[in-house]
Amino acid sequence: MRMLGRLLLLLLFAIAAAFLYQPLRTLFQVPLPAPGIAQQLDLTARSSTVYFLPKDGWLTFPVISQAARLRVLTHASAAPETEQEIPLRYALEYELLDSNRHPLQGGRYTHETRIPQPLIKDGVPVPRNLYTGRNVTVAAGQSFNVLLEALPKTAYVRLRLKPLVLPLENVAVRVYYEERMSERQASVAWERLSQAQKERLAQGVIYPPELLTRQERLNLLERQWQPVGPLGTNPDQGVLFSLQGADAFIDPNRMPRLPGLFAGPDRLGVLPIETAGDYRLQFTPLFAGDGLESELLLRHITEQFEEPREEAVTPQGEPLAIEQFLSPGLLVVTPNQPGLLDIWPVEEPEQSALPEPRFLRAWTVQSGLPVHFQLLPGDDVRTSLRLDLRAYGDGEPLLSEKTIQAEYRLIDTQGRAIDQGTLEASVMPSMIDRGADTQPVANLSDPASFYLRLPLEATRLEVTSRQTLLVNAYTRPDDLPHRTRVPMDYYAWRGDEAGQPSWFVLQPPETEPSAETKPSADKKPETSQVLHIQSRPPERNPEFLAGRYQWEALEPQLAARGARILIPLRGEERLRARGLPGYFQPLEQGAQTVEITAPGATRRLEPQLIYLREESTPFNLRLGIDGRTVRHELIGKRGSISLPPVTPGRHEVELDTSTSGTWLMNYRYPDDAGYLHRLAFRLDDAALRYPVDKRDDGQLVGARFYSLGEAGAASTVRVRIIPEALKAGPTQEWTHLERFYQVTTTAKEARVGYVLDQQRERLAYGQPILIDLGSDLPDGPITVEFSLQSGAPGYLVFHEVLPGEYERTRSFREENE
Repeated sequence: MRMLGRLLLLLLFAIAAAFLYQPLRTLFQVPLPAPGIAQQLDLTARSSTVYFLPKDGWLTFPVISQAARLRVLTHASAAPETEQEIPLRYALEYELLDSNRHPLQGGRYTHETRIPQPLIKDGVPVPRNLYTGRNVTVAAGQSFNVLLEALPKTAYVRLRLKPLVLPLENVAVRVYYEERMSERQASVAWERLSQAQKERLAQGVIYPPELLTRQERLNLLERQWQPVGPLGTNPDQGVLFSLQGADAFIDPNRMPRLPGLFAGPDRLGVLPIETAGDYRLQFTPLFAGDGLESELLLRHITEQFEEPREEAVTPQGEPLAIEQFLSPGLLVVTPNQPGLLDIWPVEEPEQSALPEPRFLRAWTVQSGLPVHFQLLPGDDVRTSLRLDLRAYGDGEPLLSEKTIQAEYRLIDTQGRAIDQGTLEASVMPSMIDRGADTQPVANLSDPASFYLRLPLEATRLEVTSRQTLLVNAYTRPDDLPHRTRVPMDYYAWRGDEAGQPSWFVLQPPETEPSAETKPSADKKPETSQVLHIQSRPPERNPEFLAGRYQWEALEPQLAARGARILIPLRGEERLRARGLPGYFQPLEQGAQTVEITAPGATRRLEPQLIYLREESTPFNLRLGIDGRTVRHELIGKRGSISLPPVTPGRHEVELDTSTSGTWLMNYRYPDDAGYLHRLAFRLDDAALRYPVDKRDDGQLVGARFYSLGEAGAASTVRVRIIPEALKAGPTQEWTHLERFYQVTTTAKEARVGYVLDQQRERLAYGQPILIDLGSDLPDGPITVEFSLQSGAPGYLVFHEVLPGEYERTRSFREENE
């Protein structure tokens, strides 16, 4: 009996060893050394375990339960002398099996691949993928996905290779299953990642991983591919090395050509969507034979003041494409590999919706090659200057943040320097702009802008640098108002005709040397580069998106005609608990339960009731709250009354009136039928002047103009910024001191709101008047003046917004004026 027990124990050990052999082997084995070429050229070699398909028979992999789909990656290898142009074809069969090894579904894939173009490092060609110990050339990988949602009983997948044709020698395979994480799992997994892993995951985002929101981290981690090994104790396997850190070989014959917008992991594709509808987004990989499955990270920015929606999609079909419903806005696309984007409405497949390409010529400045710009001398009107400087790699990619430095001199008609200085800034490789002829190479930085107010006697500008930089110069007369069409100029996707430019491009005089001085043999350096530029996605302060800010309406200096206004809410207004006194929600006639809300308050509140009617005749109103009843005899089309004090919470309210109308009560979160209550000031013949204490802490100031005009009526509002002093420069921000805002009311926007203190006046939706107070203005008191230049009058709400958490120094402001 004891002998039988020992035999059973040995049998159990043997079974356990058979199952644990492969995991323990991979756990304790010493990592293979990187290939010699990677060590010699200082390249990164990422290794993957692959399994070679037998030339006869199946290779079987277990399927993890609950997996939604599988991904099968294959890598064919050919003889070392195989030419890159030769197509390599091989066929692969697969079968899905249940737990009893009975077939559930099968299929066959025929792949065609080629030997990919090599990478280039220090002039040396480097293979993209290679094995150590195998004298073969690895072709570009291929892949296919297997959906399992309709086959929940799948327990195994097995693969079989059809006979190979020379020069193919073998085919290796990797199998992955899709793992989805919950929000909690993603939060834990994110904290366990190394910094390098976080940076690699976030490489398609324009800011570092430390600034990712919780939702963005979830988007990056919610879908992961986990490898799975085959069954069996000793499958034929190898280690495939993928080399990184070298430049892609750019074949001039394969450079991007229209139609198509070049995009990649380090170059965003920015697509304006003018009208809502179904769109087809097509992606053509630049190196189609790499075997990397194409994925697109989509970021949709709209007029809604909220975190842009992000999602990762996998285009399918031939050519690769997806279809989506898109709202007006900017669609920012980050592919996981270089390629060309195209987009068009599904109903108009022949009409590409790509934006017209925009080009800009920038001038090269480097050691021994200054750039000169001619300036128009001003007699009575001063001129201001803007200089844009970019780092330029001249064919070599910029790897990281870089400090650039240049010197400028302002010269008068006598050739004397009347002003000079140094310009210095830190710049990052641009994710937006590229050299027009070398779009796949990230050899260009974002621009660093510098502004100067020019002396009247300046007639020439000279820019020099010891680095290779690209420079653009712009000027504008100081007495030229900056004009903005509201709201179309705020949104790059509107598709309207371009408005008045803010700055006017300067071009250097002819730089070609004369015949007497032109060298006969020496090559003249390139003096300019043509850049392909795109619209820049708007940057939104995370504090504002999270609702962490202090909003305060400011009052004008002199006595002005103030009035209470009531405007229907639209989607772009962000609802916050602090705004509850100004949010009004309809009440119904009869009995109802009402939720009274206040931010962290347990005190008694005094709600307001606003009524809106078509008639001005007298009427009776009776309102009961938790058994307490108030009665009023009222008159007029609109007005407000105070209600009995209540505490936050649920209350039984009964409303009874002798007439029809709209009845609104505050301290309630509004829905689509809600209204916003504000104190505004009338803007007509008299100007409104507001004192502002300018600060350097992210302060924003702006206004909303509520027009009294009919549909189609335009109002031009003039805004003047009056500081006590101006900085001479150079500065890296610029404030337009005089601006004209042309506000046009559409039929859907006109006459939707009410002036509660006027029985007849109706208002349009408020249009934003955005005002920048840059660092070129010193901190301290300034005056912002509004006046009506032309068109229909209206009401104005001027406000200040400070990001961050602020202690409330007073309770709610009751506006009973």
